[in-house]
Amino acid sequence: MKKISVILQNTLIPVIAVLVLLSSVTFAAGDGKHNRNRIPKSAADFFVFNINNLYMPLDNKGVIADVDPGDGAGGKYDGKVFLFSGGFYLSGLHNGDLWANGVLSASRIEDYQPGPVGSIQTDGKNRMYILNVNEPAFGASWLDWKDAVSIGADFYDGDGDGVYNPVDKNGNSIWDADEDRPDLLGDVTAWCVYNDGVAKALREWTDVPPKGIEIHQTVFGFNSKGVVGNMLFVRYRIINKGTVADKFDSVYFSVAADPDLGEYSDDFVGCDTVISAGYVYNQTADAQFGANCPAFLMDFFQGPIVYIPGVTFVDANSNGVFDAGETTLDTAYNTRGKAIGRDTIPGAKNLPLTSFTQYMQSHPTHGDPNTKTEARNYMIGGKGKAGDAVDPCTWAFGTVYPATACATTDAKFMYSGNPDPLPGTGWINTTPIDQRQMSNTGPFVLEKDKPIDIVAAYVVGRDQNASVKSVTVAKEYDKIAQLIFDSNFPAPPPPPPVVYSTKTGEGFIDLTFETAPTVKYRAIDTVLSIDRKAQGFYVTAYRTNSKAITISGVTNETELATYSFSNFIQNIFQTKSNGGVDLVRPVAVGARILDTLVYMDTTSGRIRLTLREDPFTNGPLVKGKEYYFAITTYTLNYKAIRHKSNSAFGTTGDYLDFSGSGYEEFQTPIIRVVYGSNMYAPGIAPSTSTQAAGYAKGAVKYIVADNEALTGDDYAVEFFPDYNVKTSWSPSWRFLNTTKGDTLIAASKNYNFDTTDYSGVIYQGIIPKVRAITPAYADVEAQYNAYKPATSVWKPGFAEFLPGRGTGAYYAGADVVGPGFPSIFGTGRSVIRADKLRSIEVRFGAPNFGKAYRYMNGFVGSAITKLTTYVYAGGIAAADTVGDGPIGNWDTVNDKAVGFVDVPFQVWLKDTIYGEEKQLAVGIIERSVKQKGNPDGVWDPGTSVDTTREFIVVFDMPYDATGSQKLLTGGIFNTGAATATAWADIVKGYTIPAGAVGVDGITKDDSITAKSPLFNGMWVLGLERRVADTTFISGDKWNVNITTYPYTSADKYTFSTKPKGELTSAEQKDLFNKVNVFPNPLFAYNPQTSYDPANNPDDPFVTFSNLPSEVTVKIYSLSGALIRTLTQENKLDGAASPYLRWDLQNEAGLRVASGMYIAIVTSPKYGEKILKFGVIQPQKQLPRF
Repeated sequence: MKKISVILQNTLIPVIAVLVLLSSVTFAAGDGKHNRNRIPKSAADFFVFNINNLYMPLDNKGVIADVDPGDGAGGKYDGKVFLFSGGFYLSGLHNGDLWANGVLSASRIEDYQPGPVGSIQTDGKNRMYILNVNEPAFGASWLDWKDAVSIGADFYDGDGDGVYNPVDKNGNSIWDADEDRPDLLGDVTAWCVYNDGVAKALREWTDVPPKGIEIHQTVFGFNSKGVVGNMLFVRYRIINKGTVADKFDSVYFSVAADPDLGEYSDDFVGCDTVISAGYVYNQTADAQFGANCPAFLMDFFQGPIVYIPGVTFVDANSNGVFDAGETTLDTAYNTRGKAIGRDTIPGAKNLPLTSFTQYMQSHPTHGDPNTKTEARNYMIGGKGKAGDAVDPCTWAFGTVYPATACATTDAKFMYSGNPDPLPGTGWINTTPIDQRQMSNTGPFVLEKDKPIDIVAAYVVGRDQNASVKSVTVAKEYDKIAQLIFDSNFPAPPPPPPVVYSTKTGEGFIDLTFETAPTVKYRAIDTVLSIDRKAQGFYVTAYRTNSKAITISGVTNETELATYSFSNFIQNIFQTKSNGGVDLVRPVAVGARILDTLVYMDTTSGRIRLTLREDPFTNGPLVKGKEYYFAITTYTLNYKAIRHKSNSAFGTTGDYLDFSGSGYEEFQTPIIRVVYGSNMYAPGIAPSTSTQAAGYAKGAVKYIVADNEALTGDDYAVEFFPDYNVKTSWSPSWRFLNTTKGDTLIAASKNYNFDTTDYSGVIYQGIIPKVRAITPAYADVEAQYNAYKPATSVWKPGFAEFLPGRGTGAYYAGADVVGPGFPSIFGTGRSVIRADKLRSIEVRFGAPNFGKAYRYMNGFVGSAITKLTTYVYAGGIAAADTVGDGPIGNWDTVNDKAVGFVDVPFQVWLKDTIYGEEKQLAVGIIERSVKQKGNPDGVWDPGTSVDTTREFIVVFDMPYDATGSQKLLTGGIFNTGAATATAWADIVKGYTIPAGAVGVDGITKDDSITAKSPLFNGMWVLGLERRVADTTFISGDKWNVNITTYPYTSADKYTFSTKPKGELTSAEQKDLFNKVNVFPNPLFAYNPQTSYDPANNPDDPFVTFSNLPSEVTVKIYSLSGALIRTLTQENKLDGAASPYLRWDLQNEAGLRVASGMYIAIVTSPKYGEKILKFGVIQPQKQLPRF
């Protein structure tokens, strides 16, 4: 085992931090230089790693990279090919006879076939087995692993019974140490088994027969976009099954590759004996990758385990075998992942790289190995094809720097120098060409049923500036990867998998997922300097059942929505390998910025994304069509990011992932949704309630968050005021089940009418949505236009009808925001509340058309205080006028000003919404002559009401023609034993004398209202003349209208649900009557086969639709012969699905002929439906053998 002792911390920290969850496999475009187009038979035969920065297809017989999943072969980095073909060579001796085999498609070596030794290639078990850390424990892939175990796969035996049985014993949906689990390594694992059973006549080396060798291949990697995302690990478990020999001696193993860094003809190769790695690089710019072409490195992380007397142990009895009690000189390790652990083997060691060989495509002297002997020579190293020694001093394809060192350069390790910086030091490859490379290790013994595990790593590094410097980057990455491997893959836990559900309804698809576990997620590792938190989600749609960005040049993915957690981080940028800074994730906008307090709550944290049209065509959703999605969680390591503008950490703004590894993504597998699959219990779109009572201009909707919990009951939302809140109208609402008399929500002020927001507590399957409304009245323009007739010369122009002049109508209360209140009233507001607010009409007439209470400013009080008193005129005596000018309209009998005076207007409550009409009490204000007023007892605001202050106050009280409303006048109060005097002040309010409450009809509410400025005033009106000689015309009217009525205790909204959201019996029967089959006729090809690469377009099907959960479909020929019987058990998506596919095969599994067919669809509940449809089969092209 190699020991890497020094790793720069500033490199290690961001790298280890990126060991994270899988984002599912996708396909990418491109092909290798030979255009071989190696297309596997089915998806079970291949897999594509695309979980990190590498794109790597592989098949189930040992070929790596040179596999075409349908859109081009090749291992890719940054979307460009770096590896044409990868594989291995194996050679050894059997009773002194040499044999060799391997898999390297670029050299036409393919000696292995799927399955264990002795198995049939086409056995369904001989396939790729995929494990994904992002899939649920004990799910489908864990169960599928039983087949893998039956053909040799490892597993963690939690209960120690020797049998793989993945059962969640305690039902917590989480794997526990006493439970079995598959051999999941990294974030995704692809496992298969193959053997060297290819007949020798079909081999490149036809003189080598099968040797009974079986290889269990495990390829694994980590879902990282950082440094660890530049790596894949390949474990080869080599087993001699003993069908030919009990032991093979002098065995060598080679990790081999045909690398192509962009343009394939400009590559150089080399090796590093310290880290046991071979690599390929460019010395200058590449036509495809540019000036900073990456380097690709293959490293033995774990070589074969060998016992060597005198080297790894003291062979005390000289038997050549390590025996118990003998002294150990070394220790070997077998790293098997965190679950199974790491084996320690004393007295042995892991072989390192023992040679590195370069050969070149079709080169006459150093080309592809054409015989087993040539392959063996390459694997031993230091030899040419014919076994001739390689001399570094005369080697035509390389140079040793300095030349004097060539005599001491080990020829087994070709190009073992360091090319960075150029021209390099040591032995350097100097001839660019289409390269092949072999990293070799050996010799070791391969004994019957004694597996040898060899682990290699594929590592890509890319410098920001120069191609040759990418070698140094790749080596640094490799050292880090080796440390991770030697530590048995330490890593903080990844975010929890996203839990999601889907539902389809009429015209939409709902994708719902929980947020609380993700919001709460935080992974801290002080040693590795990790503090990882989730930052949000985004949702992607795919055109097909593939995560390829494009397929055959057609865009295959589109992002539907981004959600960001509300914090100080806005847009996220990342430093890329080429030195550029890219925006990797923009911050969400609007309602998609998630309040973490809401979304971390398990009862309220959920997101629902509704899709109402095809994301690629923008057309309507098509029933029966499959749609594909994925949900991605993105995270940030707070130790690896900084403010983009270098402000203090925590400052709101854009942040930069300076390490390239701080930003991570974790994606669900593809989520497949068949539109219309919930026809009999469809998803329910946000629904509107009925306003059963009240006058508010609001609305109540409800969204169904859980169909299964729907009761079918009646519900109501009612409102009640909160008078404790003074400065705004803030009613509460309650949510009731009126069928059962249950109060589900007793009081809430959560006014969230966003029906796309599914956060919140669910009540009997429902989340009520109440529109927030703010009471409001006509603005100044509407008020101006509401003065009739429009030709009135007295009415001021609109430019003058403004709050700053005091003109217009003003709500007198404090709980409705309106234009600037007239300054004379200061901050004082009346006791009225918004539930009492009504529209009014001011009617003008003769001088004595109405009566008003009269309030005087500038008379009562000291020289200072009288400026702010507005006392009822009936309380002003002659003595109060001294020095302040006369008061007109004087009561000479009582020697007081007249308090209740004639006015040329009336104010009526005229509200068509409430259906009310009545005359209201009003008051007017007059100002002393000394204060530039005209207190003549005649309402006349003049040309500036702000100066005269002759405002009109409209009270929330009915009109009293006698002026006897003592609350509005004040005066002499009977306190029971005596009397006391207190005159009303319209601006300051006043105090009714103690003892007066309860006497002469004075109530406690009166005493409260009297203390309030403006008392119970509803409106303050300000009008003025345009010019001095204009006035109103009798018959003029001015309406002040309410534009938004608030919720009050009179308002009530009601709605009902259906039990479990299911259709009624009549609706279900009607749906059954629409049972159909499509396409009809089927003409050779069903377009739906294109949505899933696993489907063969040459195997079409027809689909029966609108089927109930219990159904039988019998298909007959026109002659009456029964061809096939299908039931709900044959439905692809379970019995509840309304769709059932027929694969056009009969009961014997044979394809039916083209022609017309009859289907009898029978339901125990709804009866029978007969369908006729046509089938035109495609022509089969049978291969010849």
